[in-house]
Amino acid sequence: MTQEAIIPQGQDSAERVTIIVPSFDQAAFEIHRQNMWDKGYRLEARIQAHQFFESNGKKLNTMFDGAIMYAATFVRV
Repeated sequence: MTQEAIIPQGQDSAERVTIIVPSFDQAAFEIHRQNMWDKGYRLEARIQAHQFFESNGKKLNTMFDGAIMYAATFVRV
């Protein structure tokens, strides 16, 4: 995982940002490390465990080798 800020201060940014990490504790740590509130974001919902998939419209593939990951999604306020 990179140590860079995901949203540099003062830069145009997305309406929604999702941080995906292997544990709840890591998600909470990243939220604070990235200073999401100071960058104008709020947590959209609680941090939850997910299993992720991607599709090309024909085939469904697991992401992260099928591991359960925790997602924290933020919306710009």
